Amino acid sequence: MCSGEFNILGRVFGVLLTLMVSENILANSVNNPQFIGAKVCSGCHKSQYTQWQGSHHDQAMQHATPKTVLANFNQTTFEYNGFTSTFFKKGKEFWVNTDGPDGKLSDFKVQYTFGVHPLQQYLIGFDDGRYQALSIAWDSRPQDQGGQRWFHLYPNEKIDHNDILHWTRHYQNWNGRCADCHSTDLQKNYSPQTNSYQTTWSEINVACESCHGAGTNHLAWSKNQQQSASNKGFKHDLSAGVWQRGIKQNTATRVSKQKQSEAQVNSCAFCHSLRGTIHTKTADLNGPVLDSILPSLITSPAYHADGQILGEDYVYGSFTQSKMHQKGVVCSNCHNPHSLELKVDGNGVCTQCHNPEKFEQASHHHHQKNAGAQCANCHMPETTYMVVDPRRDHSIRIPRPDLSAQLNTPNACSQCHQDKSLDWAKNNFTKWYPQVTNKSHYGQVFLAAQQADPKALPKLALLAENSNYSLMIRASAVGLLSNYPNQFAVNTAIAQLESTESLIRLAALRQLDLLNLSQRLQFVWPLLQDPMKAIRLEAIRLLAPIKSDNRLTNTLSKKQHQVFSGAVKEYLHTANTHNDSPNGQAQMGVMYQALGQFDKAIAAYRHALILDGYFVTALLNIADVYRQMGQENKGIVALKKAIALDENYSPAQYALGLVYIRIKEINKALPFLKNAAHLSLDNAHYSYVYAVALYESGQVRLAIKVLQENVSRHPDHRQSSAALNGYLNRSPAR
Repeated sequence: MCSGEFNILGRVFGVLLTLMVSENILANSVNNPQFIGAKVCSGCHKSQYTQWQGSHHDQAMQHATPKTVLANFNQTTFEYNGFTSTFFKKGKEFWVNTDGPDGKLSDFKVQYTFGVHPLQQYLIGFDDGRYQALSIAWDSRPQDQGGQRWFHLYPNEKIDHNDILHWTRHYQNWNGRCADCHSTDLQKNYSPQTNSYQTTWSEINVACESCHGAGTNHLAWSKNQQQSASNKGFKHDLSAGVWQRGIKQNTATRVSKQKQSEAQVNSCAFCHSLRGTIHTKTADLNGPVLDSILPSLITSPAYHADGQILGEDYVYGSFTQSKMHQKGVVCSNCHNPHSLELKVDGNGVCTQCHNPEKFEQASHHHHQKNAGAQCANCHMPETTYMVVDPRRDHSIRIPRPDLSAQLNTPNACSQCHQDKSLDWAKNNFTKWYPQVTNKSHYGQVFLAAQQADPKALPKLALLAENSNYSLMIRASAVGLLSNYPNQFAVNTAIAQLESTESLIRLAALRQLDLLNLSQRLQFVWPLLQDPMKAIRLEAIRLLAPIKSDNRLTNTLSKKQHQVFSGAVKEYLHTANTHNDSPNGQAQMGVMYQALGQFDKAIAAYRHALILDGYFVTALLNIADVYRQMGQENKGIVALKKAIALDENYSPAQYALGLVYIRIKEINKALPFLKNAAHLSLDNAHYSYVYAVALYESGQVRLAIKVLQENVSRHPDHRQSSAALNGYLNRSPAR
């Protein structure tokens, strides 16, 4: 699993690294006095330690030895994209001859294993301290299940050394994107001056303190239990709570005396979620989610419109949609947190809380004693990722074949009965569960909102307020307001800034880029002191541009200036913790640019390009800085570089067209505006601007044609409709 950064930018396109192989480089284990180590924990917690040994957490990362390496390195070969990679040994060392950062076959030493089942990856070190995850992995399943073979993680693509997904590129970098979740007390120790790492850990794998936090205070408490120490010396209590089911109850209820806590789920969420990271895992791993990560909301391509998993979501985003999470169920109610196995096999894990006399009956599931009678197969269907790794959807939902055709979504019935038609599944489902069939679903609203259907907009507002839905669903409804750049959507988002739910406040803030600076000052300012760090960061991102408006800055009191400066400092400090990534550098650049510190902004954007030579966003931002500095010609150079890197990136084409418009060279602008419009037909604004430029250049008929086509595609785009009507009224009869 790989992490992201607290991302306010868009897609990343590639990376430029100069990597030199080293045979002896190793990341270092260091002695952090706050971390006592799993062996010390085992002195009092022998049972838990024994369960943990051999678990996927225990084997998350290991030194490459004959005992830990599962793959066949006996001169085996694997062909991919025109290259034949060879896996071989030198004594007790494991090596691979494969295509390197220059696209040429070279020998690389495997120094660590990464994971264990159903696949194992291998890490290769370079002399700048980087470790890269090889994209050719070992299928560790038994041979009769298709395993015991080499395979490529991107079998349907042709990944070469210029591709962002190549194993030597940033997105396969262990230090910054993977290590924090595979080792304990990970410290990246990246140096931007030398563009190198000296990464360390306390323990190589996911050990006790990776979940519970540093153990030194707990150890002190254990030696003197009479002393006062909340949570026995730990910062948070990770207990699960107790559930009981009465004789006449079909479903258990939580009966624990202690207050329901999110600490355990939050601890798991840092790694088991699709998210951006705000800071490293060790800062406060069990604290509020929005102090450490930014969970992805229900959006494409991560999720289907109804919230089912589409891309790999790592569980948290699905689980927080579920009724179980709403009721207070936590991870360890189902999973042994030390062995990671289910607490009870099969349906037993569900019948801990759900009455088997009602739910484990054919009258409920309508199947014989086969796979269809397994609760998880209907309520938690599997999707396979990384070629061989099936993951269950933890939203724990009722299958809805009646919605599949309408929403273009999967359903558990059809996924299992692949030889049957959708109508067959719908008919049986309707017969068995008439009370559920045709019941409205938030996915219907979400799909309409993704298509910017105006009828869905007020329904999003209602969903956001409806506490019967999970927080993840409500926040995602607010997030979808971004598809409606109008006053109603903005007003809805402003109203949600008062929400008691932090995830909703964050989603609402992200919709307010349309506000002018005076309005931002009015509505966003209070959130600079929000208790959640993610919200403070988003608030200062929105407010930073007021620094360039003397009229507004002069209205701030001395205290407000201090709050503003503190927020900027926090933002830059957070971005700097990701200074080994192009996004982290670009985020610093965005802040410096908003503050008018243009030299620092350009330096940050250029460092992003050192890390990722195909990070086109940085070139667009550099061009925008030059615009602010009145140096449009330098901006043209940057944008032409961006187009040379990726001629199909429509924002670069559009930005260059606008530069030529600003310097009054409209004929030079037209080809780039045309390219942008044709590359992004789903972007109504690009076609609108292209049409206006055509009209201003005297190409009236073509301008009208472009607008007609745009209005046909986007009937609700008011600017295009107004321009079309105006041009038709002014043009001579045809």
